[in-house]
Amino acid sequence: MPEFEHPAWLYGLALAVLPWWLHGQRRVMWASVGTWPVDTASRWVDMGLRCAASLALAAAALSLAGGYLQGLPIERTGTGAHLAIVLDRSASMADGFAAARQAGEESKSEAAARLLDGFVKERPLDLFGLTLFSTAPMQVLGLSSDHEAVRAALRAAATPGIGLTNVAAGLALSLAQFGEQPHTGSRVILFVSDGAAQIEPRAQIKLRRMFEEYRVQLYWVYLRSPGSNSPARPPDPQAGADVAPEYHLHTFFQDLGTPYRLYEADNPQALAAAISDVSRLQNLPLRYLQAQPRRNLAPWCDAIALSCALLLLLARSLEIERWQRG
Repeated sequence: MPEFEHPAWLYGLALAVLPWWLHGQRRVMWASVGTWPVDTASRWVDMGLRCAASLALAAAALSLAGGYLQGLPIERTGTGAHLAIVLDRSASMADGFAAARQAGEESKSEAAARLLDGFVKERPLDLFGLTLFSTAPMQVLGLSSDHEAVRAALRAAATPGIGLTNVAAGLALSLAQFGEQPHTGSRVILFVSDGAAQIEPRAQIKLRRMFEEYRVQLYWVYLRSPGSNSPARPPDPQAGADVAPEYHLHTFFQDLGTPYRLYEADNPQALAAAISDVSRLQNLPLRYLQAQPRRNLAPWCDAIALSCALLLLLARSLEIERWQRG
């Protein structure tokens, strides 16, 4: 059904009845027309001109109302995955992979953005979403086939971030977008972070439920700095619960009941290898809906109104010419 940007102009459709009350034709005084034969052709011309006038007024009103048809999504098929990128934007991502960042060296956020940009470019059939998180999460793009927008957002994410690493909020916001998508192909969260944090029990329950409900696979690309512990290495049993949050987060991911894989990258080359491996693993049949732009009806209404107006002007010019000859 058509929709309208300025529906108040639809009241102008009432003017379309005016030609049936006011014909606008020049009257000619005649003694009596009762003896004239019925002129069927003239009656049809009169009806046609009135219809043209009504159509011109109605089309003009619809054009002013800004009519349009909402584009219906088209189903596409191919191979690939629904990939939601969850990228850490905490302050530590501005550091380099080395202990001290050298002049001209890429930061971890710059390296991640550059390699993820290439990852998106090489997978034209995938749907990509991007969620950034630090102290609070921000969904930049929901799952979309607009890869240029995704790549532009990734390039913008290379700038230094601020805040802490709130893992639970970032993952929950990213998972929510899968609820709006048909379940076809692989569903993957690519979690890229250089740190971790404790997840409170209530948030753990919520994340478990969402991973189970949406059936999402999880890949964690851990950007390890020199001297930091591996998430796969258990901490000292005598240490407190706040020690080695990476290990506790890794253990939580393993216990989610969903396919999960950990990658550790302590340099850009290792990060590139991890992203390449994810690309190799996720290449399954995929169906998705691609949104289409709306179709503007105003140009068609303008064309109809102009055509009818030109027809009326032509009829008027012929009428004047005939009157002058008479």
